[in-house]
Amino acid sequence: MAKTTALLLMILITGCSVLGGRPSTVPPAKPVSQSPPTSGTRSLGGEGLALYFATLRDLLEGDAVLKADVFRNVAAAADAAPTTTNRLNLALALATPGHPSSNPLEAQRLLNEALAKDNALLPEERVLALVELKDVEQRLILDAEAARLQRAAQVATTQRNDQSAQRLQTALDENRQLRQQLDEARAKLDAITNIEKSIRERESGANPK
Repeated sequence: MAKTTALLLMILITGCSVLGGRPSTVPPAKPVSQSPPTSGTRSLGGEGLALYFATLRDLLEGDAVLKADVFRNVAAAADAAPTTTNRLNLALALATPGHPSSNPLEAQRLLNEALAKDNALLPEERVLALVELKDVEQRLILDAEAARLQRAAQVATTQRNDQSAQRLQTALDENRQLRQQLDEARAKLDAITNIEKSIRERESGANPK
């Protein structure tokens, strides 16, 4: 889904470039310290979308060092200047899988917070937020289901181990009982053998040749 978001960003950048006369390729933008204007025609444009596109691209395709640097810069920008743009950029970074700082729960909170504010997001930003929110919600559902299945598997394994232990203990008890019965039978047999031997010895003593 993160790749879908990146593709959507490319489409939006291209569309804005065609409609607004901007070049279709723009350099990655750094996190901005000011929110987009709230008066007049509200459109983010290709240059604004480039900020989000660069963040997603670097977090998806960069190496471990680049991913760490990008997320640290995005988080620092949102902390220093918590504008709508910077906070949305942070939410997108948190929602992107594949890097150590990915946090779907926090991303869900920030995205819901941004979407709940009337007119806080420009139309293109709202589309991005909605797409990422849907992706995050689906991932959280899948993660919860995976955790549930793992717990169920652990319980089943524990139950199987308990059942195996119970069967083993039952077998040991039965074996011990059989050994005891065998020992008792041998003792009775020995007693009978001794009695018969004693009788034969008395009979031989009473009837000497």
